[in-house]
Amino acid sequence: MGKVIQDIWILTDGGVVVFSRTFDTKVDDQLFGALMTALNAFANELSDGGLTNFELSNIKFTLLKANDFIFIANSSNKVKEKKVQKALKKISEKFYAKYSINLENWDCDITLFSDFEDNIKDTLENPIKKFWQDI
Repeated sequence: MGKVIQDIWILTDGGVVVFSRTFDTKVDDQLFGALMTALNAFANELSDGGLTNFELSNIKFTLLKANDFIFIANSSNKVKEKKVQKALKKISEKFYAKYSINLENWDCDITLFSDFEDNIKDTLENPIKKFWQDI
């Protein structure tokens, strides 16, 4: 599977961003987490299961909810949602494999998750590298 995810955020179901890897940050991570949690809560009121994805002009956001966390990734809108969901599933499995024991007694210190990028580099697209390949 190729690298399809550009940016990723991992949120608690309460909206706290515990991990993010973003390029060209335009919005504070915690503000983004609060907004996404609010949008998901609103979507839950309208439909069973809540928000699964949405698109902007050239970016698609895909959500995966698992074990009291929300995994959010953005990708090109040309990438099929199924591919992004598969990549998010793989990331969530790595997340729980690495941190499941720690989550039981977690004290809400998000620095615990700061090294998670090392575990998921094979899934994340490098926009700078992609830029040079597209030239």
